[in-house]
Parts: sequence; structure tokens; C-alpha cells
Amino acid sequence: IFQLPEDSASDVMEYIAHLGTKVTAEERLRGQSVLEETYLRLSKGMNDPDLKADVTVKKRFGDVSVVLTAHGEAMDPILSLTEWVEDEADLYCVNVLKANRDRMGYVRRNGANVVSIKIHEGGEKAIYRTLIGLVLGLCCGALMKAILPVETILWVEGNIAEPVADMFMHALTMMVAPVIFFAIIAGLTNMSETADVGKMGVRMVAQSVGLVMASAILSVGLGLLLFPDEMTSFASVFEGGGAEAAVGGFSIKNMIVDIIPSNLVDPFKGENLMQVLFLALFFGVVVNRLGEKAHIAKELIEFMNSFCMCVMGMLVRFVPLIVFFSMMKTAFHTGPEVVVVLAKVIFGNYINMPLEFCLFAAVLAFFGKLSPSVYLRKMVAFAPVPFALSSSNAALPQTLKFVKERLGMSPNFASFALPVGGQLHQAGACAYLMMPAMMMARVFDKSFTVEFLLCLLVYVFIFAYMMPPVPGAGLICMGSVFSAIGVPPETVMFFLCIEPICDMANTAVNVACNVASSLLVAKRFNMWDENIYMKD
Repeated sequence: IFQLPEDSASDVMEYIAHLGTKVTAEERLRGQSVLEETYLRLSKGMNDPDLKADVTVKKRFGDVSVVLTAHGEAMDPILSLTEWVEDEADLYCVNVLKANRDRMGYVRRNGANVVSIKIHEGGEKAIYRTLIGLVLGLCCGALMKAILPVETILWVEGNIAEPVADMFMHALTMMVAPVIFFAIIAGLTNMSETADVGKMGVRMVAQSVGLVMASAILSVGLGLLLFPDEMTSFASVFEGGGAEAAVGGFSIKNMIVDIIPSNLVDPFKGENLMQVLFLALFFGVVVNRLGEKAHIAKELIEFMNSFCMCVMGMLVRFVPLIVFFSMMKTAFHTGPEVVVVLAKVIFGNYINMPLEFCLFAAVLAFFGKLSPSVYLRKMVAFAPVPFALSSSNAALPQTLKFVKERLGMSPNFASFALPVGGQLHQAGACAYLMMPAMMMARVFDKSFTVEFLLCLLVYVFIFAYMMPPVPGAGLICMGSVFSAIGVPPETVMFFLCIEPICDMANTAVNVACNVASSLLVAKRFNMWDENIYMKD
């Protein structure tokens, strides 16, 4: 599209600004610097001060990148960064490229140096890839079922689809206990310096417990409406999928007794995450009580938490592939009706979103004497931001601006309350865990007694409230809930394909819950401007 040096790097960025993408001004400025310095580096390295280079803008799955192509002798601007820089005039160029090295790629193609520079990484990429895996898996499975003999299908299922799914599940299980253990301890040690200090922190924690519990109860009601009858006809889809879950002893008494482990080894085998939660909470309190003596331990906990997050980030990259094989296996045993069942789970998460918004508005009206219509009108208008980003942390800057300018929250209080509250208000996770759990309970013909529903409510509440903020945490907690109610935890693979879709709605619910709870505390401690709140 462009050619350097006739066109400038700023022309390229101006074009990107009018593409209708979500590229920020900061990303365009950084991209312009990297593009300019890359061109200068190539020009100098190829000994061609009048170097002609083509620049192409690429947009795919929300990602925006520029590709610089220069014909001539081989010159890798990324590899050359490891060399010692003698010329001080070249030092700025090298530092700019070093700082953005992870955004660059190089390949030698058809006698040309091709350098790719990532300008913006789209959050929708995971959704697109997962949907592609879903559609291709169902189509491939249906086609194989139509044209191949049963023996061949069983061979493909037993030797390709199931082993791939089992390996992913083993890797996920391997990280279950470490992820939850270190995430919760890290959260407790961080909160000890902020949220747990003073009455505001205590009030925030108490409100978050009440709101998440109310969301869990609402999710139970939705699940009963969406899955009123048994669904044992789908049981064949999950047969032979791995070890069976323990089905006996599912009661409130056993749940409470089993929380305390008899040793420190068994909980970390990933068999009882309630015990891992107990150890994490207990050890987190102990670390906080040690004060300055635990400084080294806190640094180690932060490192292990970051390490586990990185590992989970690598694992979830394989989700589209696992979705493909999972849906292909599903198509072997069922027909289009499986899509209808998945659609009901998605519908449950999306109908939960407006219901949750109304719940939070009612809480504001009853406990805070705030106008619920004002909250609903402004929150619904803001909801597309966290919905599109699918991450409470990614939406935090916009959320801070929203509560200050539209809801009248004190800037200092908002900067304290919203980051801390983001880890406490996981109301959206309740529907995410409850809908699949109640569906699978119907598939495996579990009796919905009062005790069963009460235990399920407690499990979903605990895992939703304690869900660590890492990629794949929902799958970990969902598998644990399945195991607790007597459903094989391996069946969580069935819901891989809809996780990114449900996560969008649930993120919007989490942010709405955090905003509502923070508003209550802000009003209670006079850190809120009513005039701004009521202003249109």
C-alpha cells in the first residue's frame, strides 16, 4: 500500500487510524517509531541510503500489523540487535527496536527482507479461532460419520481424538493446584496492604460475598428453568472419556469435613480443590501475620503466581485444536441437537447478564438509596467495553474513567476500590459454572434434591469467588465442580468451544458488580458526588 521513503511512517499510521480498528494513539505512535527505525536499520545494514521498501497493512482476527519488504542483500534487523553498538548515533535506533523486539518478526523470502511489526493485538482472536475449531470439528466429524465405516471412525476416535484431549486434560490437571494455591496467596498478601486495612476494605469484602452469593442463587434458578428434565440421551457422548468421578458421599457434612486435608501432599494432586483453597487461605493469613519476616516469601509467591499464569497462557493457546477434536468426537455420536444444547448454555449466560444488572440496581436502591434507573442506563451504555475486551483488567482504565466522570466516584477512592474489587466481584463466573454443571447433572441423571442443589450452590459460590485471574481458570474450576457432583471432570472438554463466547457476557457482569459494590462503599464514606451521578 505504501512505499518508503516516498510515503512516511506517519502516513501508514494515519491510514491505520481510519481503518475502524481499536488501535490506540499510543499504539500508533509506538508503531510509527518502530517502523521508522526498522527502515533506517535496514537502509544502513544493506548499504543503500535510497532504499525502496514496500509497507503493507494487514488486519486479521482483530490483529493489526505492518509488513515491511525490502529487496536486496540479507539483513536481519532483529538478529543484529545482539551486536555491540559503537556508534552513539545508532544507539537510539537500537534501543527502540530492542524495546519492541517481541512485536517484530523477520524472514528472508524471494530475495527480500521481510519484517513484520505488530501494531495491535485484538482480544477477539481467541473467539474467532475457537469458533473456527468448533465449526470445522463438527463438519469434519459429520462428514466422516457419513462416508467412513464404523471401524475407521472408532479408530480415529480412540487413537487421535481421545489421546489429544487426554493430553490437554492431563496438562490442565497438572497446573490445577499450583495455579489456585499461588493465585489466592498472592491475592491475600496484596490485599493485606490495601483492602484489609480499615473499614472500607472490610465492607468491600462483605459486599462482594453477598453479591456473589446472590448471583449464584440466581444462576440456580436459571439452570432449573433451562434444564428442567433429564438429558440421559447425551450420556453416550461422554462415555469412555476418562476416569469416573466419585459419586458417593455428596453431602454438606462430607463437604465440610473434607475441606481440611490429612496431609500436605494429597491436595496438590488436584483431586480436592477445596483442600487447596483451605491451605491457600490458611497459609496466606500466616504469611500476612509474619509481616516483614515474610518479605522473601512474598517475592517467591509473586514469582510463582506469575510463573503459573505464564504456563496457563501457553496451555490455552491449544484450545482451538482441542475444540476441533472434541467437536469431531461429539459429531460421531450425536447430530445437530448437540448445537442446541450448547446454545442453551450460551443463552443461560447471556440472559443472566440483564438479570444481574437488575439485581445490582436493586441492591443500590435498597441499601444505598441510589436511583436504580440511573445506574442501569449508564451501566448498559458502558457494558460494551468490558464485553468486547473480555477482561476486567483490560477494561480497568476505561472503567476508572467511567465511574469518575459518569457516576461521580472520587478519583482516589476509585483508583483503590476498582482494582481490588476486580478480584472480589466474580459474579459472572457463577452462571459460567452453574449452567454447564446443571446440564451435566441432567445428562448423568442426578436427582435435584434440596441437599444436592444446596451443595452445588456452595461449590459454585466458592469457586466463583476464589477463581484465580489466569487464563483457563474457568476450566479448572468447572472440572472441580463436575467432580464434586459426580460428573466425570474430563467432560469439561465439551464446553471448551463456548468458553470465549460466555466469557464476554460474564466479564460485563463482573465489571457491573464491581462498579455497584464500589458505589455503595463510596456513598457510605462520602467519596461520591450525587450531582455527577444524577447528571445525564
